[in-house]
Amino acid sequence: MGNGKTVLRGGFGTFFEREQGNDIYNAATAPPFAFNPSATNVYVSTPSTSWVTGNTAALPFFASSLTNLAATYKAPAVAQFSLGIQHELKPSMIWVIQYVGNLAWHQNIERHINNFPITEDLNVRCNAGDGGDKYTGDTCPNGTAPSSLANSNLYRTYQGFTDINQEENTTNGNYNGFQTGLRVQNKWGLSGELDYTYSHEIDLTTYDLAGISNPWNYKYDKGSGALDRRHIVSANYVYNLPLFAKSTGLVHSILGGWEMAGTIIDESGLNSSGNNQGPGLSISYDPIGLVGNYTNRPNVSGKMSYPKTRLHWFDTSKFSAPVPAWLGGPNQGFGSSGKDAIVGPGRVNFTTSLYKSFALTERAHFELRFESFNTFNHTEFNNFNNSLGASQFGQITSTQDPRNLELGGKFVF
Repeated sequence: MGNGKTVLRGGFGTFFEREQGNDIYNAATAPPFAFNPSATNVYVSTPSTSWVTGNTAALPFFASSLTNLAATYKAPAVAQFSLGIQHELKPSMIWVIQYVGNLAWHQNIERHINNFPITEDLNVRCNAGDGGDKYTGDTCPNGTAPSSLANSNLYRTYQGFTDINQEENTTNGNYNGFQTGLRVQNKWGLSGELDYTYSHEIDLTTYDLAGISNPWNYKYDKGSGALDRRHIVSANYVYNLPLFAKSTGLVHSILGGWEMAGTIIDESGLNSSGNNQGPGLSISYDPIGLVGNYTNRPNVSGKMSYPKTRLHWFDTSKFSAPVPAWLGGPNQGFGSSGKDAIVGPGRVNFTTSLYKSFALTERAHFELRFESFNTFNHTEFNNFNNSLGASQFGQITSTQDPRNLELGGKFVF
């Protein structure tokens, strides 16, 4: 602009991650590389016959679980970029506004691939999902009441194994954030910064090698990620108190020269306690009936509302259990709620420090500090129960950041 007070700043980079040791170790410690089947109370010469009962198995069957790597396993990658303006409003006062974002692809996940086929007969799914006949009025399509399967492993896609946990680099995510802030440096005795961020993180899985909820439909997990905080306001400051600043002698030595410092944070909550899977189900049957190793969620209706009390953080009446697939339930028995259906408690916190240095000699001085964390003792709700069917569903289960007060001194010589 010709006055040296405005700076345009930006950056871009693409980064590729090496393959982790865990990716290889998880597969190398499972069959076929390492497997020790065991049979108890059998004859060494005839391991299919029990020496206790004399019963003989019709077919030796050592079902095992394993972890494998997908045949195509590309390196995880991310592109990061930013563009912003810094402008000097007045001497020692800088205003910043910028956009920050990233794109991630080939992110690693775990997917269970040895369930029943998605095309499995609904009568089999009925017996596998509700073998104990726990769903009120449940009847299989053939008109019979559900009963437990004799050996569910016989219906798996890959017989001879139980669960097969496949590691894949097949998901993606993105982050977009608008940031603005005002920075003051030693003006009116004050130095500090006030910042605001509006952002949105979207992904399928947030954490390293996280399990995908629906092995047949990755998009079931697409939504706000476990680290998504939509609004963040933060501030920090150091202020030289003007009290007795112009006094001299003992008065200034004792009462003058005090400084106050602190931080302030006010941020919105994480979704579903940040567990990356959203609302859960605590029910005695499986509405999907494909032998597990997936994560189901309840149905949700209407827009979520928040009473925000300890015993009623969100409106639990919005949720209901999915209708089983064999009774005509949609989406193969998976619930309709997204993993970001519930937003947890936010956080408001102040830390404050008051300190001063007392000169004793030319070389020695004494530093005194009074510090407080959660200065105003604001109750900080933390985790909550988000599992439909649990006794504490919708309730706050823990708090964080209780107020702490500290008095400290240091002698320097």
